[in-house]
Amino acid sequence: MRRLLLAGVVASAAVALYRRAHEIADEEGRPLSGVLSDLPRRLWQDLETIPDDLRSAAEEGVSAAHRTADSVDASNSA
Repeated sequence: MRRLLLAGVVASAAVALYRRAHEIADEEGRPLSGVLSDLPRRLWQDLETIPDDLRSAAEEGVSAAHRTADSVDASNSA
């Protein structure tokens, strides 16, 4: 049963990557084969940016929390 589930997950991931590659090929006007061969590098670059993306999201969350707190304080004072 686990092997069947794993096979389903792998197949779904492959389909998702193929669809994304097809979208990129359409957006960039490139042949699908070129995008597919470039996909591992793109995925690796995306993985490398995750820490920076998470850091930026956390900073934005803190900033939004401060703005909300300031807004609540201002409306309570009024």
